[in-house]
Amino acid sequence: MEHVIKKLKDIFEATIENGLNYEGDLSKIDFSIFSKAATKDKLYRISGNNVCSLNGKLDGEDVVVIIFSIPINSTETGSKTIAERVMDIVEVLENAFIKLDYLKSNEVPEDKVIYVVAAKKAGEKE
Repeated sequence: MEHVIKKLKDIFEATIENGLNYEGDLSKIDFSIFSKAATKDKLYRISGNNVCSLNGKLDGEDVVVIIFSIPINSTETGSKTIAERVMDIVEVLENAFIKLDYLKSNEVPEDKVIYVVAAKKAGEKE
């Protein structure tokens, strides 16, 4: 798990320096942002999930938004339920950043994924 935590922290720092910007409301994210992230080489793979990271705003403050795309029917995760996979992501995020400023999951059945959206204030390391 240590390598995943390090990778998340590296992504966080890289996003602050030169990440994509997201101007919208975090509770109503347009998940097509993954397509934009892929074309800009800003799409990552962590534990079998696609991940993108963006600069955004939450309550008027700068945040880094990290979005995990968790496939609902994935053979890569073995026998884990989707709830267990979401909880694994939450645990990794909490271990990497200790305190999150925003955390929400969204199931999008037509995409066959659950998105976990987390935000952390950009000025805080942990």
